[in-house]
Amino acid sequence: MKKRTQWLTVTALGIALFVVLSLVLRIPVLGRFYLCLGYLVMGIYCYYFGTLSGTLTGSIGVVIYCLIFGAIGGMIGWALGNIVIGIAVGTVCRLTKKFHTEVLRQLLLMLTAVLSTAVGMLLIKSGYESLLSGLPFLLRLAANMTAFLADSVVLICSFPLALTLRRILPKQFPLLCQ
Repeated sequence: MKKRTQWLTVTALGIALFVVLSLVLRIPVLGRFYLCLGYLVMGIYCYYFGTLSGTLTGSIGVVIYCLIFGAIGGMIGWALGNIVIGIAVGTVCRLTKKFHTEVLRQLLLMLTAVLSTAVGMLLIKSGYESLLSGLPFLLRLAANMTAFLADSVVLICSFPLALTLRRILPKQFPLLCQ
């Protein structure tokens, strides 16, 4: 199979996994917010398959999730936020790939996850929703605080999980794993 075809197939699988984990495993956090376990997939895809694959997994995955779940109002803001998160996390994954100490790499990835999720969910998503709804930005920011915390926690958990998969994924996808 050509590398491009394999990459498209693996990325499509990541999008599907994002949607399935987000829909099926709904762990309530607060009120109407749930842990979005799709972020596990997004983090692992950024870690192994690169920035573009991880970003597409998170952004297209959330669009499909919103279309299925009927959460169309927050779809664009959430997808834009995931683009920011995917680019930031994927870039740090690539830049820290050759670090000799995995602990430092994991810490940098976790810090990037929190900061990029803050920008993506609190600034981008809240700003878009504020413009769309006409509600004050600070009100949307407060409403998205739980989503920011929940998404950050799940994304942080994706990196140790990715580390445990290092003996499996690079062997299965030697052309794709970065």
